Amino acid sequence: MGVAISGLTAASEITEATVFEIEQSGISKKVTKTQLRALLYSDPAYSVVLPQNGDSLTYNGTDWVAGARGGWRVVPQAAYTEASPASTSTITFAGGAAANGINLRGGDYFSVGSPVRVEIAASTYYYGICTAVTDTLLTMSGMIMPLTTIISLSVGTPEMIKYVELQYPTTTYNTLGAAVPLAFGCVHQWRGRTGYLVAASVSHTGTSSTTNVNFKMNAGSNVLTSGVLPAAGGASTRGNWTNSTLGDIIAANAAIADTQQITVVVPTAGGTANYLIACLTFIVP
Repeated sequence: MGVAISGLTAASEITEATVFEIEQSGISKKVTKTQLRALLYSDPAYSVVLPQNGDSLTYNGTDWVAGARGGWRVVPQAAYTEASPASTSTITFAGGAAANGINLRGGDYFSVGSPVRVEIAASTYYYGICTAVTDTLLTMSGMIMPLTTIISLSVGTPEMIKYVELQYPTTTYNTLGAAVPLAFGCVHQWRGRTGYLVAASVSHTGTSSTTNVNFKMNAGSNVLTSGVLPAAGGASTRGNWTNSTLGDIIAANAAIADTQQITVVVPTAGGTANYLIACLTFIVP
């Protein structure tokens, strides 16, 4: 004699191995919770991508979809290699189609220009900006990441990016010696929440290609490990922009707080820089 469902004992916990009874072509069969999830989130006909922390859901008339988000959006750990960054400026992604409701490709979360936050130790964050992304690799300009376990990986919003331009409208001689501020031009006073340098670009109209440029936050130590060598230009021709090297920013020196100053320095003597321009990119979390 059969037993009504209402007469059964309530399950205390539904685990991955929990078995459900289904009817298939008139025959009773069993299916596990794991099998049901795979059908719901992996079958192309029914695939649904799970919303992530930070998403706001909106109803489009048929289904609930992820809408606008604010702040940092945490990337599911299943999507990337947690054990260690691939290098001091890259992180490996699993790639391929979504599995169990989780997107696995780097491009599912990041695009060129996206702010990046990597938590290596508890509440110790390394900031960057995406410069390239494929299914399996995220490349960023920003702080030098240690090659150890990643606790969390997050993508930010465009509003977190702030740009600072420093112009020196005259001939700047790079003969002042190590770590001496440039003799001409301005320094920038930062206002607002603490920012973190993630990229630098320099250009000038001089014919010298040996000018070495570096930066200091609030008169601290140099931010870049090796400085930037702007490409040579000419009397009336600006040289190409030269960017800081990926994974070249010393994390401990990258922060700038309210009312502190940003200065440009010449770490080595030699060469000149005419009408130097430095463009700095910061993440303000």
